[in-house]
Amino acid sequence: MRKRSAVLTLGAALLAATAVSAPAQAAPTASWLLVKTYATKSACVDGGQQYQREGFNEYKCEYVSTAKTKYWLYIR
Repeated sequence: MRKRSAVLTLGAALLAATAVSAPAQAAPTASWLLVKTYATKSACVDGGQQYQREGFNEYKCEYVSTAKTKYWLYIR
């Protein structure tokens, strides 16, 4: 019984020491997510604004000259 309580006490002490000494970590930044492609920039902007109304923080329309649908909509 003494061994068990000694082990539990030691474990609790180690856990507390680890929690106190752990450095605060910055929140990871959200990466961009490709959601759809559009033929025109105005359609891409309309789509991005709709995603903002639905609760996403940001959108961007990226022009891609090698693609058949030229504007790619990214959100985060």
